Amino acid sequence: MENRAHAIMAGLFVLLLGAAATVAVWWFSGEREASRQLELVSRGNITGLNLQAAVRFRGIAAGRVEAISIDPRDPQNILVRISLRADLPVTEGTTASLGYQGVTGLAFVQLEDKGDNPAPLTAADGALPRIALSPGLLDELSDVAVQALTQFKIVAAQVGRLFADENVDRMAKTLVRLESAAKGLDDTFREAPAALAAARGFFGPENQRHLAATLANLDKVSGEAAPAVVEARKLLVQLQTVSAHIDQAAVATGNGLLNGTLPRLNALMKDLTVTSTRLTRLIEEVDAAPQMLLLGRGALLPGPGEDGYAAPETR
Repeated sequence: MENRAHAIMAGLFVLLLGAAATVAVWWFSGEREASRQLELVSRGNITGLNLQAAVRFRGIAAGRVEAISIDPRDPQNILVRISLRADLPVTEGTTASLGYQGVTGLAFVQLEDKGDNPAPLTAADGALPRIALSPGLLDELSDVAVQALTQFKIVAAQVGRLFADENVDRMAKTLVRLESAAKGLDDTFREAPAALAAARGFFGPENQRHLAATLANLDKVSGEAAPAVVEARKLLVQLQTVSAHIDQAAVATGNGLLNGTLPRLNALMKDLTVTSTRLTRLIEEVDAAPQMLLLGRGALLPGPGEDGYAAPETR
């Protein structure tokens, strides 16, 4: 009887231990709540993400990573299958990214939803709904650091070319020239008062009076020369009239040479003779007294044999 009692006790102990193990597995497996599966697709690295890594929905513990594999249809894609609580509202606007825990560097999946597209996330029959997995903060910082390092290398190379030996020599020569130019400006500024004094002396009261007198004389000379200019204009008009008469005579020669051309030609010759005489007289007057063009015609003194002539007195 005693041996049978020990066997019964051992059997009960094994049954209770198995039941406890089953309950523990069920408790720690997270299968006590209804869940759904999703696939995350990443084109980059997922360093630090392991199986059973945590999945958080807007900071809430929401599930676990169940599998990580390569997409057989596109080897560039990495597929991360996760289990997620079924009561969480996963929509078409839900995004996924990698987060990192403290100093351990272990990654977890962070799901966010800003409400841009509230339509529920669905998939074709037989396939899991997919969400693109964005690079984590460390990946973005790494990319930015690489870009910054590349830019720094470019800037360093440009600075090296800028401070090459030949450029340094040019800068030294430029500084010497600037110093010489500054000295020249100093000399110019020192001579500026003397130049201003000379200009002030040139435009002094006496020179201004001389300039005013010169302008007045020029105005007077131009006024006295006006009559001679008027005479010349009249003479030009008469010459133009004579030329017009000659043209008319030449046109009418073929039609009325015997009837009316000869008398007109005689009159025209008379006019031309008178005009030529006046022109000759004007030329002689200008030749005898060129100042007439500037001073105009003055009253001529009577000559010997003319009324009003007075012989000069002899001493």
